[in-house]
Amino acid sequence: MANNVESKPKKPNKILIKIKEIGSELKKVSWPKFSTVVKQTGAVIAVTLFFTIAVFFIDWAFSALYNLLSQVLN
Repeated sequence: MANNVESKPKKPNKILIKIKEIGSELKKVSWPKFSTVVKQTGAVIAVTLFFTIAVFFIDWAFSALYNLLSQVLN
């Protein structure tokens, strides 16, 4: 019995192809400057803090109103 193993052409690895495609797409991205990122991050933090404080005070006001109403009705 002879070993007749035909050499099949290797299939390209699908994962490696995907990684190459991702790298190719990332090269096309226009990345913002660091100063732009810092400014936008600061704006997001400021807006988040503002709404956090606003919701806290609204919650506090409704809680005080609820306590007042519950005392009056009892």
